Amino acid sequence: MKLDLFQEVIINRDFPESNLVKGDVAVLNDYVTDADGREGCVLEIYTVTGLFAGVVTLPVDSIEVIQVSDRLSVRRLVNA
Repeated sequence: MKLDLFQEVIINRDFPESNLVKGDVAVLNDYVTDADGREGCVLEIYTVTGLFAGVVTLPVDSIEVIQVSDRLSVRRLVNA
């Protein structure tokens, strides 16, 4: 089942090459398919204060919907 566009989602595993870790929050912006037919999702990343931090494309199975039992956490980037 596809998640709705423009909602906040949770990244469910680490992507060190994109400086993302499990638990980071992103906004689901679009769905894409690569040349091999694998489906991905375009995510917008923001800081906790709402500053735009970037756009990444990740596999669609790397995101999940935010649950009411989820807690927020903060991690500081060294080179931000």
